[in-house]
Amino acid sequence: MLAVPVSGLAQATHPAGMPPLPLTQLDERAVSADLDNRAFSLTFAQPVAVNDVLLLLVRGTNLSVVPDASISGSFIGDLKSVTVRQALGLILQPLGLDFTVDGGLIRVFRREPETRLFIVDYAAGERTGDASVGVDPAARSNGSYARVSTATKSDVFADISKGIQGLLSNRGTFNVDRKAGLVQVTDFPDRLDRIGVYLDAVSDRVQRQVQIEARIVEVELNTDTATALDWTDLKQTRDIEKVMGALAAQGTVTVLGAPRLLVLNNEPAIVRTDGLTIAVTPQISPDAIVTLSLSPIVGAPQAMQSDMVARVADGATVVVAGFGREREIREHKHGGSSGGWFGRSTVVTKKHVELVVLLTPRIVPVP
Repeated sequence: MLAVPVSGLAQATHPAGMPPLPLTQLDERAVSADLDNRAFSLTFAQPVAVNDVLLLLVRGTNLSVVPDASISGSFIGDLKSVTVRQALGLILQPLGLDFTVDGGLIRVFRREPETRLFIVDYAAGERTGDASVGVDPAARSNGSYARVSTATKSDVFADISKGIQGLLSNRGTFNVDRKAGLVQVTDFPDRLDRIGVYLDAVSDRVQRQVQIEARIVEVELNTDTATALDWTDLKQTRDIEKVMGALAAQGTVTVLGAPRLLVLNNEPAIVRTDGLTIAVTPQISPDAIVTLSLSPIVGAPQAMQSDMVARVADGATVVVAGFGREREIREHKHGGSSGGWFGRSTVVTKKHVELVVLLTPRIVPVP
């Protein structure tokens, strides 16, 4: 870095009739200065007309500057080790000005809004997932009834509208065309750039998918005295086959259903089997963790509902249990050797039955 006395440099570079401008340092390593390879520092303790500042920025370089006649304003501040391009951005933007470069010609003009179209390939409309069970009170003689329900909503275009609204300047406007999948925005270029980055981030998040493998199983516990599953072995594994093995070790396992879902990120989905409804909404994080918002609802023999949020690694299994009931087992036994129904007795035993939901999310790679 070549240091030049402030007074000598200022007297040598300011045009006739213009007061000395305090350019304090200049990097002389480049043979000829241009927009990006020459660094300098500027200090303006008093307001200086922006036209005068522009002339100083290009003096001694191979650059030319042409400001529009309509521009005005002044600059006061201290810039350290900046290039011409960086200085132009820092000085012009707060004044509502912008610039373009064509070869060695810099044109400075007042910023005006422009219009861009952004493509947004999402399903139009609001999606709602609803799950409920219950008994119509009119069908019960005593008037008692149970009703439980859960609902989730998703509207990407409504969320995008809110996001864009927060990024607009006071002169910005936009229009969302759901049917065409387009967003038209009119604003200053820097605002449009921010909106473009935002929409790219939304697209990356929304287009993620997860495949959810579900197994709904019923476990009839082996022992007559057991009233719940033993979680000692179950909580130590998240592999679905090992979970099934641990359940089989405690009782008779019956698979009631094994649906497989392909679900978009943050979109609600519904799983229904005989007696059970599950509302599930997945959220996929960048570190391959899936957060599942779950609302299982059991309809029979009595209405039961659970609502939970679980975090699970890609390919691991989350176990939802706690829906237990007693089942009567009736067996006919012979009391003698006479044969037929004579001498037979009916033995009634109770078995504890647990309904267990196994959910295994697998993140689908984006093509």
